[in-house]
Amino acid sequence: MFNFNVALTAEQKSRRLILYSVTAAVLMTIFTYGFITVYVNSYNIMHSEPMDVFGFYRTADGIGVIFFNHFFKLF
Repeated sequence: MFNFNVALTAEQKSRRLILYSVTAAVLMTIFTYGFITVYVNSYNIMHSEPMDVFGFYRTADGIGVIFFNHFFKLF
């Protein structure tokens, strides 16, 4: 049987919570960056035109953003 109630002060618990939260955020950022890199490189290998990952564009209809080669109209 495991005992997860570790005897820590309130300050030590808050520091541990902050450390775990920062570690989780860093790992999620690294995973997301790796996923985007593999996705874009795979797309560019299979298509002759390279992928536009992100960009703002002004068209005759208005302003929009391109995200992974999909155009989303903002205004």
